[in-house]
Amino acid sequence: MTVLKREILLRALENTYGKKGMAKEDVSELCNFLLSFFGYEDYVLDNVLSPPERDIFYNLEEYGFLMTSREEVTISKGKTWRINQWAYIRSNILKMSNEIKVEEQPYSIYDEVFKDLEALNND
Repeated sequence: MTVLKREILLRALENTYGKKGMAKEDVSELCNFLLSFFGYEDYVLDNVLSPPERDIFYNLEEYGFLMTSREEVTISKGKTWRINQWAYIRSNILKMSNEIKVEEQPYSIYDEVFKDLEALNND
């Protein structure tokens, strides 16, 4: 699997968090923060995260950037070892990075009225 490029992740974060009002500098910091954990991998072990970092990961999970998984492995003496991981949801990130920002024009009832008047005058 290919490495998730910074440009793609940054564009996806801008299209999501930027639309919610986050400043570009903060979005860039969030992108760097996320890449600092994942590096060239698609997953990161949960036990390397501090509680505040985990909170950010949970927020990213809510927006569809990340998902958690748990794997249980039986080790010697019959004990179970639980491995919790975070992984990119690559398909969502690619989809969010390709969204085009559309500037919405404010709706004005007067525009409709004048459009109707122009149509009447042209007849």
